[in-house]
Amino acid sequence: MDRIGQHSVGESSIGYSVGMTDDTTLRLSRLIRDTEGFLLPLTEVVADVEVNRIELDVDLHAASSDGSDRVGTVVLIAEAVRNPNELEKAIAAHPRAAALVLGPGAHDHLGANAGDSRVRDGRAGDSAGSESFPVLLERSAHVTWSEVIVHLRQLKEGAVSTLALPDVDDLNSLAAVIADSTGASITIEDPASRVLAHSNLGDEIDEIRRETILSGAIPDWRIAELEESGFLDVVRRSTDVVERPAEGSSPARSVIALRSEGELIGTIWAAYPATVDPESMRDVLRDAARAALPVMLRTLRRSPFEKRIRREALGSILGGSPDLGPAATTLALPFSGHYATLAIAEVTAKKEPVLRFHLRAAFSDAVLAHDDEHGHLAVLVHMNEALSPTDICSHVTAALQRSLPPDEPLLFGVGASVERLDHVHRSWTEAVYVVDALLARRQSFGVRGANSQGSSKQSSHAAARSKDLVVGATAEDVTAELVGLEVADALLLADPRITEPARALARHDSEHQGQLLETVRVYFSTVGNSAEASRRLHVHTNSLRHRLNRIEEITGLSTADRAGRLWLELAVLVLDREQS
Repeated sequence: MDRIGQHSVGESSIGYSVGMTDDTTLRLSRLIRDTEGFLLPLTEVVADVEVNRIELDVDLHAASSDGSDRVGTVVLIAEAVRNPNELEKAIAAHPRAAALVLGPGAHDHLGANAGDSRVRDGRAGDSAGSESFPVLLERSAHVTWSEVIVHLRQLKEGAVSTLALPDVDDLNSLAAVIADSTGASITIEDPASRVLAHSNLGDEIDEIRRETILSGAIPDWRIAELEESGFLDVVRRSTDVVERPAEGSSPARSVIALRSEGELIGTIWAAYPATVDPESMRDVLRDAARAALPVMLRTLRRSPFEKRIRREALGSILGGSPDLGPAATTLALPFSGHYATLAIAEVTAKKEPVLRFHLRAAFSDAVLAHDDEHGHLAVLVHMNEALSPTDICSHVTAALQRSLPPDEPLLFGVGASVERLDHVHRSWTEAVYVVDALLARRQSFGVRGANSQGSSKQSSHAAARSKDLVVGATAEDVTAELVGLEVADALLLADPRITEPARALARHDSEHQGQLLETVRVYFSTVGNSAEASRRLHVHTNSLRHRLNRIEEITGLSTADRAGRLWLELAVLVLDREQS
C-alpha cells in the first residue's frame, strides 16, 4: 500500500493511502452466511459465484436457451412449490442461476423420489457442469417476500470484498484479532463515537478508555477536546491511519476511518504502550479496516425485520415452543448447553443501548429482546460452563454497577440454570417471578412510608439494598414474595371470583375518592396492628375502625373473622398481581 502524503496537525502525524478502494462484489457464500437467520440452505454451494442480480421470478422473461442471462442471478420463486414436479420445473426455468429462493415448506419436496438425486446433491438442471446448478434456499415463514428482496438488494449494494485474513463474522471477534496481533487495546466505534466492540489486553486501562467502555461511548469532554485540537476532523477526512502520540498517562493512539463509497461508517481505535511498533500497527489497522467493512455494514444497516425475527425467535424459546428448530437456527444456539435467563424491569429507551453493550461484554453470546407480555427486557445467556444463578447474579451486578446513570436504578431477576434449550422456558418463568417479586418488595417498603423506624432486621437489610444502583436476585433471595405471586396466579386461574371483594373496594374508591383498598393493604401489611396501620395511614385509630366497618359493609367480609379475613387478603393479593 503506497503512502502518497503526510502532514501534521498539532502533535499528530497523518498518513494518506490510495490502496483502500471498495470492490463492490457479493459472493454466494457470503449471501448465505449473512441471511442464515431467515434463508435456510437446502443444497450445498458447488461454485461460489458472484451475485450480480436479485430478482423475483415474475419480473423475469423466459430464460435464454443456454441460460446465460441467469448467470449470477438470485431468483425468488414467489409461487408455492407443492410437489417434487413443481420443484423440478422451477429449477428448469432458471438454468445457471446462482440460487433459487423457495417458499416455506419447499424442503418437504426435496429428494422425495429416487430420480431427484440431482436436486439433493445440488446438481439440478442439465449436465453442462457444476456451475449451472443453482443453490436452493428456503424462505422462513417469519418474513415476507418483499422483506427478503429488500434485504438481499441491500446486501448486494453494501457488499465489499475483504482480505482473507483476518476472517471474522462479528466486530468483537475482529477487535480480539487486532488486539492479539498488535498488543494494543482496541475499540471499534460508529460515526457517533458509540462503542460497538472492544478488546483489552492486560489489566492496565487508562482512564479515558475505562470511561469509554463503561459508558458505551467516548465521554463528551473527550470529544470536545479532540474536536478543539482538530484531531477528529482529520480522522473524518483521512483515508489512512492517523496517529496521536502518548500524553502523560494517556498512551499513544492510532485510528483509522472505515468508509463505504466515501461515506464514513465508523472508526477503529488502538491504544498501545511504547513497546508496540507503530509501523506494524499501521499495517494491521489497514488490513483490519478492510475486514471490518462488511461486518460494520451489516451492523449499521441491519433491517428492522431482522431484529423482529430475532425477537420472535427468542420469544418462541422463552415461551416453550414445541418446535425450537427454526429459533435455534436463527440464533445459532445448540440444543444442549449451559443456559440461564435474566428478566430486567423498567428498562428505558435511554438505558437499553448501554445495557445491551455491557451485558454482551459480560456474556458474549447473550441474546436480548423486549418481552411485551411481561414488559421486561429478556436476556438469554449461553455459557461455556455451568454457573449457578447466584454466580450469574453477582457477575451481572458487577458488570452493570458502574455503567448506569446514578438516577436510574435497575432491578433484575435471574432464572434457574438449565442444560437444554427446551428447558429455557422454565428458567424464564422463574426469572419473571423473581423480578416481579423484587418490584413487589420495593412497593411493600414504599407502603411502609418514611415514618417507618425499620426496627426489624429485614427492614434494615432492605433499606440498605434500596440504595444500590443495581439490584439483582435469584429465587432463593425472594422466596416469600415469589411464593405469594405464584399463589396469586394459581388462584386467579382456579376461580376468577377470588378478586370480587377487592374489586368492590376499588369501585367504591373510584366513585367516592376513597382509600379503602389502600387501607386493607396497609392493615394486612401490619398483620392487623391497628396502631401501626393508623400511623402509616396518617389517620386516628377511630378513623381506621370506621374504615374497617365500611369495608365489611361493602364486601360482606369481616377482618375479625378468619375465613373472611383470608378471602379479603387473597383478593387484594391477586388483584394487585393482575394489575401489575
